[in-house]
Amino acid sequence: MKTELLPPDTLTQQLKTRRLELLNLLNLKMKSQKNLPQGHLRIEQKKGARAPQFYHFTNPADTHGVYIPAAKQELARRLAQKDYDHKLIKILEQQLTLIEKLIKVTEGKITGLYTKSCNARQKLITPVTLTDQQYIENWQNITWHPRPFAADAPEFFTARNEQVRSKSEVIIADTLSRHNIPYRYEYPLELKNGDIYHPDFLCLNVRTRQEFIWEHFGMMDSPAYASRTVSKLKVFSENNILPGKNLIITMETADLQLSSRQVENLIKEYLE
Repeated sequence: MKTELLPPDTLTQQLKTRRLELLNLLNLKMKSQKNLPQGHLRIEQKKGARAPQFYHFTNPADTHGVYIPAAKQELARRLAQKDYDHKLIKILEQQLTLIEKLIKVTEGKITGLYTKSCNARQKLITPVTLTDQQYIENWQNITWHPRPFAADAPEFFTARNEQVRSKSEVIIADTLSRHNIPYRYEYPLELKNGDIYHPDFLCLNVRTRQEFIWEHFGMMDSPAYASRTVSKLKVFSENNILPGKNLIITMETADLQLSSRQVENLIKEYLE
């Protein structure tokens, strides 16, 4: 089994997202400069005075400026915002320049050392970051045994001809497969106290290499079942298995059943 010494690059996408945010803000602030008053604001706080005094100056040679009375405080506010925005624009431009440079030196550089090599050379190289396909093959090349099924258990099979325990688990498994999300059904995990726990699904976000436990609670209209669910979530919390961090939860009742759209939304949020 190949070992990945360095996780895949997720920084580049974060940089691109940040670049777009900064560009949108820069464009907004550049447009707003056209409607701001001329000059700058000077603030003077005299000793013993209750409130500061504001002065408007437009001539660099005039270091005192014209006093802004209380009735014209909106002018002071607009001048203060103008000075703030002027400094902000410089910072935004500096950060955008640096982000562009960083994107150029990060995007695909490390993985490209391997993927852009010829096949003969690739066979001689141990890359620090595996290709997605290599990582998936490693992750799936593990043997385990789900919990046994009772002889009289209802038969539910996925599109991969994998037996699961409910129609809803068929929906989850088949939707994961359609989205090419690797998963392990009822893969055994050891809790802090040594107990072995079999989650419904252990899923892999290939892009980030993060694993998520997916638990489906299918009889939430049963008080006894709901009570057991609360107890299970308490155990999860004690083992740092938390919703939104590394745990995906779906629930249903007899009247409110799970839909494939719900499953797809969760896949897009956490696993793609």
